Amino acid sequence: MKNIKNIILLTILTLSFSCSDSYLDVNGSSASPSSASPDLLLPAAQKNSADMLYNADVLNGSGDSFNLIGSIHAGVMADAGDRVWYQPEQQYLIINTTYQRIWNNTFTLTLNNYVFIENFEGDIYDNYKAIAKIMKAFHYAMLVDTYGDVPYTEAFARGSNIQPAYDDDKAVYDIIYDELNLAINMINDAPAGTLPATTDAMFGGNMTTWQEFANTLKLRMLLRQVNTGEDLSSKYSEIENNGIGFITATAAINPGYADQTDQQNPFFTVFGFVPGSTTTPARNNEATRGNEFFMNFLVDNGDDRISRLFLPAASDGEFRGVPQNVYVDEFRTNATSALGPGLLIGSTQPLQVMLGSESLFLQAEAVQRGLLSGDAGTLYRNGIIASFTELGVPSAETAAIGYEAGAFSNKINWNLAVAAGNEIEAIITQKWVAGGFISGFEVWMDRVRTGFPSGIPIPVDARSPIFPSNLLYPETELATNPDNVPIQGDNAAFDRHTFWMQ
Repeated sequence: MKNIKNIILLTILTLSFSCSDSYLDVNGSSASPSSASPDLLLPAAQKNSADMLYNADVLNGSGDSFNLIGSIHAGVMADAGDRVWYQPEQQYLIINTTYQRIWNNTFTLTLNNYVFIENFEGDIYDNYKAIAKIMKAFHYAMLVDTYGDVPYTEAFARGSNIQPAYDDDKAVYDIIYDELNLAINMINDAPAGTLPATTDAMFGGNMTTWQEFANTLKLRMLLRQVNTGEDLSSKYSEIENNGIGFITATAAINPGYADQTDQQNPFFTVFGFVPGSTTTPARNNEATRGNEFFMNFLVDNGDDRISRLFLPAASDGEFRGVPQNVYVDEFRTNATSALGPGLLIGSTQPLQVMLGSESLFLQAEAVQRGLLSGDAGTLYRNGIIASFTELGVPSAETAAIGYEAGAFSNKINWNLAVAAGNEIEAIITQKWVAGGFISGFEVWMDRVRTGFPSGIPIPVDARSPIFPSNLLYPETELATNPDNVPIQGDNAAFDRHTFWMQ
């Protein structure tokens, strides 16, 4: 990791003379083609990927990110009653400046780098190009999920086209799906001896795992579309029969995080503690609490993960969440549960990109829907075991087996779920528990796609009786590319306009 960290620092110095000052258009360049080679640029691009997930507002450190907005809208995260930190999100106040940095910085700080890598000449870099294609697809899928139509075919043309057209969201999904297949084939055909072993901050140059990750991304994208009515059976058959399989452990990035300013894991930077301290809270630490609904689900079902996700309230030692958008002394900071040791491990902890438990729950859902072969119950139970393990529950496998088998809820016990006919709800609910604070964007999209978990209350005084399903195109795009930005209606944040939101 030290080598990767040094490469990142060198890359930052190299690119500092060629970075665009503008964050206002998707053709802004964060790297001149003459600035760096793929082996130098890859770890910096991956570091940016991690930031987009957990701290897209790297300059101001606000924590605006896909994970944060997703965790709030999935009914997982809430504001402490004396902080008023996440009030706009909890009120469902979505305007054109809401989290606009996740759009701007995904394009200018992250995708630009991957596009540069994939277009670099020379087949000795084919493994790097394949990684770039996979990560480009990863980020573009999130943009489509969040906004709908996005610039793609005319994006990244640099100064030759600063006002790119927007592509149809379904068309972009189809293109990046094909790009994942192309990346898989590039890895198969890459020249020997060109592994990015010392520069890949995600899988250490293990290209087999990169193929598994690409295959798992394809499964995620296909399941997004289960309500569209499109026949995707041939694609399910392909991902099952291509011999690749799916990731079996968490995909994570660690470019050499350190307990120093500007070098911490971005999740820990936002929600943990300042460098060099285990007691001085970071910016969002004292404001961030579990949603009362989420917390009560854990408490009511005797879930051992609760002591890994949260700490008991300082005031009375009880686990206590907060109803969203309720600002009263009863739910003040010291009377509610802070984030726990399973989430805040330390400054140097890896940054999760996709949980191993998510891979298992994706497979369980696909099998249960008859889209893949296998045993949905076994995959489901293994997903719970993986979640207990990921959060560091003592004797994780034994605890997970006991939790599932002994539950009286058909949202936990598989046999009861089968009897009630709500297997999909059980799968999505357990995926919600496993990933709520770590993969907040995914559990938000699951709620949009399936309506599960059921029963999550709309916040008090929310501006809509429907939870948000989209963000609005950013003000920066309206200002710099007004002729191409699609028109969104007054209720656009709630009308489920992305193609798969049926």
